[in-house]
Amino acid sequence: APLAQAENLLDIYRLAQQNDLTMAQAQANYHANLERSTQGTGQLLPSVAFNAARYSVNQDIQKPAPPYSNDYDSDAYSLQLTQPLYRKSNFAAYVQGKAIAAQAEAEIAITRGELMLRSVQAYFDVLSAADTLAFARTEKAAIEGQLQLAERNFAVGNATVVDVHEGRARRDLAVAQEVAADNDLQAKREALTILVATSPEKLAALKPNLPLQRPDPQDVELWNKTAQDRNPLIKAQELAVKVAEKKKKKNRGGHYPTLDLVASHGYNKTSNIFSPTLYEYTTNQVGVQLQVPLYAGGITQSRVRESEARRDQARAGLDLARRTATRLTREAYLAVTGGITRVQALEQARISSKKALESTLMGYESGVRTGVDVLNSQRDLYRTERDLSQARYAYLLSQLRLKFAAGTLNEADLGAVNALLADK
Repeated sequence: APLAQAENLLDIYRLAQQNDLTMAQAQANYHANLERSTQGTGQLLPSVAFNAARYSVNQDIQKPAPPYSNDYDSDAYSLQLTQPLYRKSNFAAYVQGKAIAAQAEAEIAITRGELMLRSVQAYFDVLSAADTLAFARTEKAAIEGQLQLAERNFAVGNATVVDVHEGRARRDLAVAQEVAADNDLQAKREALTILVATSPEKLAALKPNLPLQRPDPQDVELWNKTAQDRNPLIKAQELAVKVAEKKKKKNRGGHYPTLDLVASHGYNKTSNIFSPTLYEYTTNQVGVQLQVPLYAGGITQSRVRESEARRDQARAGLDLARRTATRLTREAYLAVTGGITRVQALEQARISSKKALESTLMGYESGVRTGVDVLNSQRDLYRTERDLSQARYAYLLSQLRLKFAAGTLNEADLGAVNALLADK
């Protein structure tokens, strides 16, 4: 894939809108479903049909005697207009088409929200993997420095062989962790490339000072109420129930009579089969046509039963969507509030780990701490920094997931997160 210039979160999202295949499928399905509204309207409008025919006729007449053969040409055309006056199933199809179009709007809103979350997830996955690789390399460099110091001290008798062996073991482990982190970064970059169909050369990183904001309002029940009113998954399922109900009315309409206004114009030209006289005439008709269904092999009633089952299925889906929205809202709310606590705790832990490492180094220099103690302190510090980096990304993603669950996520929310990024 071609290399792109430095990208930020909004750039990645816009590229995903243009190139993500899941979004492309959803867009095609959206436009297809919008046509159902046009199709429903069309069943209420008049239809016009034109028919034309030309025949060359040969007749062998046996009686009355004597037998003879008659050849002649016949030309005809007709133009017929039909305007439905009463068709219960057609009106139900019209209302159903409107509901399907509205459902399509809700479904594409779901896809857009999910694309926002997938874009942020893929973006942060790359940043997190890059941070992990950087911490792994820094830790490896620190271990190598400590190993060299241990080897020198061992050579002059100021360190034990345990320090040397432990240092080598930690170095080998750090090399393996670096390789794993580098592979993970490449995998995360590839996932981002698949999403946006290009390979970003570099990504804007998260600024060091991350503001931690609690959900507003700070009441999970209010968030859940908003979700029940605005969650796109619920909206789509509510419309699915409406579509199923209109489908039932449409199928039940097969039991009802239909009444149409019919107007036609016909033209015929043919020669008389018993004489060479040419007959040419036109016919104009206007009237109403009533059709009463009596029996259709049980198909209509079967379709009604099928639509009733589909309606019950849609209602169960609506209940599931409401429960799922409640669960996702509560989980996201707790993830935001818990994420704030976790980030704050890890920030304090990083400060404490730095001080612990400084104290351990001073103790090692004075001979009261061993090289193993230094390696342990270094490991604790770098793991704390790695965990803090991941916690920051998780906190921001949880904020967006909470808004998605509540049905309020929009591009402005991505812009707010994007404002927290700075070019690398």
